[in-house]
Amino acid sequence: MILLTLLFKLGVRFAIFNFIWFFLELLHKMLTGVRPPSLAEHYLLKGIKYILLVNITFAYCLDMDPHAPAYVLNWQKLVPGGIILMLYLLGKFQKQQEQLQFLGAFQMPIQQRPYSKNLETLLLILAALAFTGLYFSPALSENMVSHWFESNIRSLEKAFFLGFIFQILGFFFVLSVFFRLLKAFSPKPIQKDPTQDNEDFTEYEEVSDQHLE
Repeated sequence: MILLTLLFKLGVRFAIFNFIWFFLELLHKMLTGVRPPSLAEHYLLKGIKYILLVNITFAYCLDMDPHAPAYVLNWQKLVPGGIILMLYLLGKFQKQQEQLQFLGAFQMPIQQRPYSKNLETLLLILAALAFTGLYFSPALSENMVSHWFESNIRSLEKAFFLGFIFQILGFFFVLSVFFRLLKAFSPKPIQKDPTQDNEDFTEYEEVSDQHLE
């Protein structure tokens, strides 16, 4: 039950963070114009987004000792929180891969944003290393930027209408994680090699010819 609650709460926070980030990206576009971003600019912004998401997730899973001004590294929250975060980022990566394959298969125009599979993989590794690094220096997760995001996330979470929408998104996030895990651990059907069928058919033809002679 604790894991489900953590999964739901993080799903709500991810949804609110993306909502805030959307307006930050919109502000960035207004300042830089409508030109498409370069590869370096796009992945620099995406790297900042991932680091902030790691920071917010780690800070949420971090507890404070009520009897002393020290951090409590609760593995029951930190380990599942890190896994949930990586599953979320991996899901976005896989979804992007599937969209590119779909558009490529039907020869449809691809989005104007630059894309690099190697840089996407590098961002995933960077996120995992950043979350692990915060374990050794948890004080780094407490900064002005994370406090600003935390304050706005809590305000939007308590909002009457928007808070309800974000809770629905958090529920669907829980379902998506479960379906992704079921898909990953479900046995895959055995695919027959078509060349093997051709070989069997050829052997049958040779035996038939010998019998007729």
